[in-house]
Amino acid sequence: FLIASFVAASQLAISGWAIAAAPKPFRAEYSALRNGEKLGVATIGFSARPGGRFELLTATRGSEGLAAVAGVSIEERSVLAWAGNRPETVSYRYLQQVAWKNRERRVDVDAPAGKIIRSDKNGSQVLRYQPGVLDRHAVTVALMQDLAAGKTGDLLYAVPEREGVVSQRYRPSGIESLDTDLGRQRVIRVERIRDDSNGRSTVVWFGVDRQFLPLRILQTEPNGDS
Repeated sequence: FLIASFVAASQLAISGWAIAAAPKPFRAEYSALRNGEKLGVATIGFSARPGGRFELLTATRGSEGLAAVAGVSIEERSVLAWAGNRPETVSYRYLQQVAWKNRERRVDVDAPAGKIIRSDKNGSQVLRYQPGVLDRHAVTVALMQDLAAGKTGDLLYAVPEREGVVSQRYRPSGIESLDTDLGRQRVIRVERIRDDSNGRSTVVWFGVDRQFLPLRILQTEPNGDS
C-alpha cells in the first residue's frame, strides 16, 4: 500500500509559522489517496517539546476499502533541535502496520559523539555526523522555512540513507494556482531532483498564503502507482 503517497488538502487549522528560529505549532488534516482512490486520512502536526526541541508527526490511517480491512497505519515522528536558524534531526521513527506485518525504520543523531545511527530491517549503520542533518521526514520543515524566507534555486539537505549521508536536492518553481478543497490557492511547486529516479518522482505544492504548509503531496513510483 502507498497510502501516504498522495495527500490532497481537505481541512486545515494553522496556529502560524515563524520565519525566524522557531516555528509556531500547526496542525493540518488531509485526504490520503492511492491512484486517485481515497484510502483514508492523514494528519501533519508540528509542536514544541521541552528542552527547546520540536516534534513533527505525520499519521495516516486506512478507513476505506482494503486499507480499512488490513488496518493500514503509518506513523512518522521526527524530533528536531534548532541550531541558529536551522533545524537538525535528533531522532526519527517510522512505523508501518499492515494486517500482521510491521515495517520499522529509525535514525538517532548523536552530535557530541559525531555519529548517526540508522536502523531498519537490514540492520544498523553508524554514519559520520554532519551539522544540519535531517531525516527524510523533517525535510518538509526545512523546505517550509526556506520558502518562507524567499530562497530560490536548488535547495540541498543532508539526509541519512542506506548508502550514507546523501545530499537531497529540491527545485522550487514559480508561483502557480492549485484547486483544493480550500478553494483555489497560490502555491509554489517543489520537485525532488534525483540523479537516478528510475521513474520515481516526488512533488509538493506549498501554500503561499497558507504559511507554506504543504497543500498537496504526490509521489509516483516506478510501476506507475501514485
